[in-house]
Amino acid sequence: MNRKIIFYSIVVILIIIIGVLILNKKEVRKNENVLVVGLDDSFPPMGFRNENNEIVGFDIDVAKAVCERLGMRLELQQISWASKEQELNSGNIDCIWNGFAYTEERAKTMTLTENYIKGKNYFILKDGITVKSQYELEGKKIGVQSGSSQQLDLENSEFGKKIEIIPYSDNLTAVMDLETGGVDAIFCSNIIGNYLIQTKNKKYETIDSENISVSNGSVIAFKQGNTELRDKIQNVLYELAKDGTLRKISEKWFGRDMITVKEN
Repeated sequence: MNRKIIFYSIVVILIIIIGVLILNKKEVRKNENVLVVGLDDSFPPMGFRNENNEIVGFDIDVAKAVCERLGMRLELQQISWASKEQELNSGNIDCIWNGFAYTEERAKTMTLTENYIKGKNYFILKDGITVKSQYELEGKKIGVQSGSSQQLDLENSEFGKKIEIIPYSDNLTAVMDLETGGVDAIFCSNIIGNYLIQTKNKKYETIDSENISVSNGSVIAFKQGNTELRDKIQNVLYELAKDGTLRKISEKWFGRDMITVKEN
């Protein structure tokens, strides 16, 4: 009996210690004026690790520009994309900033910025495949990143009921499986897809999606109700759009201006 009491006492003490450490960490971040960005570090070209194991990408450059303008220190924190909402709600991160697509569902549970980059969803197939329409993919295996808006769109669509949806931890793994025949196609944003196709230096076929989703671009997500931080970053995005900084970053990563932020 005494052993059980000792055991449970130790567990309670550990829980209290962990809670105190978490609260202290959050307080330190607040005092140091730190912005903790949660991201999937294998999501090129938005955020990914280069050959030197450094996290780089379009969103990383934009976040750096925003933090520099605000006088904040940027802290990049890799998270599981499937549990991104929990990371945000727990306060472990300040925002999700990683090619995060707008959906009405997300708008109901998180505080979002305006769209800052445009794009659409499409299917990627192996070179030589003669499929001309998504409806020719019915009955096939379609790869998609787990926890992505594309996965949700497929699952909620009529077309999604006629295919086998195969989730992957990241799009790069899905592309590798496409090459070996593990799936028949991949459903993703053309922002991500075009970059993957270019960097792999291989030919692929692509077909537009129909009646699955309407792309509304990417947004930055904050804990529901945190309009103060959202507005602060949104206003800086307006400034960076006005002075051409966002356009230059877009041209660096995409070769063209894909920014949708309107000067305020």
